[in-house]
Amino acid sequence: MKADLEAKQLAEEIKEVALKAGADFVGIASANAIDALPSIWVGWTIQEYTKKTTDVMSDAKSIVVIGYHVWDDMLEIAIRKGEKWVYPGYFPLRTLRLKVIHHLEKMGYKAVPFRSVSHKRLAQLAGFGNFGKNALIINPTFGPWIRLTLVLTNAEMTPDKPFNQDLCGNCENCIKACPVGALTPYKVDDTKCLVGVHLIDKEITKYAKELKLYEPSLTKNSHLMCTECQKACKYGEEKH
Repeated sequence: MKADLEAKQLAEEIKEVALKAGADFVGIASANAIDALPSIWVGWTIQEYTKKTTDVMSDAKSIVVIGYHVWDDMLEIAIRKGEKWVYPGYFPLRTLRLKVIHHLEKMGYKAVPFRSVSHKRLAQLAGFGNFGKNALIINPTFGPWIRLTLVLTNAEMTPDKPFNQDLCGNCENCIKACPVGALTPYKVDDTKCLVGVHLIDKEITKYAKELKLYEPSLTKNSHLMCTECQKACKYGEEKH
């Protein structure tokens, strides 16, 4: 009973730390819950199969799932630096993650960034929203306009309830809105998605017209990422 109370209090404390640092929502997921799910391939920048928490931390207990709202299109900017693309709109996540890590470490726990896992699965387990037909997490308030980061720790914390509501229903606006047909329900082809095409530098010539229209260049080394499927979502419109 005492252990349960301490786990609940610690979860509330960590959430408060993240919220004060600028997070819009914070949730806790159990390491056992994500490890019980089968490994999946994660494309984009990760390009590997998801790992178990114990592959990263042998005594892992919890994952802190941190999210913030993408409130302006400028946060969708991509900038080429040498041979790589960097995304300034994701930089705030580093600060949020470090605040949580430092707080847990001061309390004597181990805490590390957790990357080789499905952020979207953990967001659903932490109660943020459902995995939508646009292959993004849809939050009831912010819609698909959210960014996520994770902290793995050996601290025992009370997990939040998973989000089990279906926000999509029969709606397929996002699928219809994709300019290159990269979406099928709950799945995105990252070799066709314009964000993925730019990211892995494939099919640039093939989709030159669509890239110019939906990923407009701001300078010779920058462009905005396509957000057509997000704009088509009925959730979060008034927040963006």
